[in-house]
Amino acid sequence: MSVNKQLRIAQVVASTGNGGLERHAYDLSSGLVNNGHDVTFLTTGTLVPRVPVNVEAVELGLDGNRNSPVVLFQLLQALRGGKFDIVHAQGSKAAQMVAKIRWALPSNVKTVGTLHNQKRNVQAFRKLDHAIGVSKALSKDVDRENCSTIYHGLHEVFWSGDATTIKRKGRPVILAVGRLVEAKGFDILLTAWRAVDADLLIVGDGPEKDRLEHQIKELGLEGKVNLLGRSENVAGYMKAVDGVVVSSRREGFSYVVAEALLCRCPVVSTDVPVANEVLDQDLILSIDPDAMSEKLRLLACDIEGWRKQCESAFDFASQEFVYDKMLEKTENLYSKLSGNRH
Repeated sequence: MSVNKQLRIAQVVASTGNGGLERHAYDLSSGLVNNGHDVTFLTTGTLVPRVPVNVEAVELGLDGNRNSPVVLFQLLQALRGGKFDIVHAQGSKAAQMVAKIRWALPSNVKTVGTLHNQKRNVQAFRKLDHAIGVSKALSKDVDRENCSTIYHGLHEVFWSGDATTIKRKGRPVILAVGRLVEAKGFDILLTAWRAVDADLLIVGDGPEKDRLEHQIKELGLEGKVNLLGRSENVAGYMKAVDGVVVSSRREGFSYVVAEALLCRCPVVSTDVPVANEVLDQDLILSIDPDAMSEKLRLLACDIEGWRKQCESAFDFASQEFVYDKMLEKTENLYSKLSGNRH
C-alpha cells in the first residue's frame, strides 16, 4: 500500500516511564516523520526531553488524573487545534482519555489505540476507530473486529554488533535480562537455578536488587549467578551466551524474547506473549520453580538441540520483529483509516 499524501498524526502518551511502551512510541514517531508525515507527540513533562529530535513534542498535564475535566479539556484543545488526520493513543491511560473526548473531535479524525500490556479493563480500546495489540494475546483481550496485531519492531543496529567477551568456567552460560522487579520473576528463576549445571548472568537493575542479592547468598549461588547491572549492549551478551531465559510472571510483549531471536540465540520463556506465540510449546516454562528447574537443566545439557528447536522462531522474528515491518504495518493502517491510499 502506498501513501498519497502527508498525514498529520498525533501520538498521545500519558505515561512517565521508560519502558517498552515509550520506546515503541519514540521509534514509531521518528520513522513516520522520516517517511514524510507530520507527527506531534503529546505527552508528559517527564517524557518531553526524551522525544526524538525530529518529532515535535508538546507537554500536557497527562500525568494527572485521567478523569480530570481540566486535563481532558487541555488534551481536546490540543487535538482540535492540531487538525490531525490520526490520533493514536499509546497505552491504556491515553486510550481512556482519547475515548472520553472522541465525541468532540471532528468527524474526519480517526482514533487508534495500542494496548501494550495486559489490563483488566479494555473498554476504551473498543470505543476508538481501531485498536492494535502488540501481541496476539492482547488483540484477543480487546475482542473486537477492528483490531490488528502489530508486533514491536527492533532496528537492525541492535543485533548487528559483535559478541561481548564473557568468562566461562567450563559449563554453559545462560542470560536473563530485565528490570529487577517482581513481574520479571527473577526470584523464581534463582530458586530454580540451584539444580541447573550452568552459570546465570542477569543484566538489569531495579528495586529488587538487594533482595535478589540476599537470595543468591541464601541459596549458595555465589559464583554461579552474577547480577551484572544495566548494560547498553544486551545484544552483545546474547551473541556470547549459550541461551536466554525469560522468567516473567506477566508481559504484554517480551522484548527480550524478540531480541534473543533476532540475535539467533536460543530462548526459553514462561507463558507470556510473544513467547507463547512463536516458540515451540516445549520451550514454554512452568512458573513452578521445580518444573522450571527440570526444563532448564535438560536444555543446558543439550544446547544444540535447544537451538534447533528455535530455528522456526528465528526465521519468524527476522520477518516480524523488525522495525521496518512494524512501521509499514502501522503506516498502512493509518492510510486505510484515513482513506489515503491507492
